[in-house]
Amino acid sequence: MSPPRRDDPAVALNQVLSEVIDAILDVRQALRRVPETQALHNELDHLLADLRTWAQMLADQDQALGVSPLASMASGASRTPPNPWHGAASNEEVRRIVGEHLDRLEHQLSVALAEQYGDQTQAALTEIQQGILAHRRALSDP
Repeated sequence: MSPPRRDDPAVALNQVLSEVIDAILDVRQALRRVPETQALHNELDHLLADLRTWAQMLADQDQALGVSPLASMASGASRTPPNPWHGAASNEEVRRIVGEHLDRLEHQLSVALAEQYGDQTQAALTEIQQGILAHRRALSDP
């Protein structure tokens, strides 16, 4: 498999995948800062599970397009988390930082949706978009 061309819809798809990988790293760190007994911890746990599912779904779409998912990006293991967390963080700060990451992911999704032509890829991106909206609502509840 070869890396995608710049005008290839796989480029936008891979930008979403890259953003999902960054979000996984961020949410993992957020989970460490919220006690397990709090509802926010449970929501972050659900978000992390969805992010992992979405990463696999996007990688599968890349494979279907004939593109190696990690040919044009760093794997999760070789990345530095996008928002380094130092010390304790309040629930509000966790919600804000995770919310900002979901904003970036939503932006990448909008770009990718505008550039995709395949029904399966459109459906996968739309499913992720709907999931983000559900998590955003859940994260906004104190």
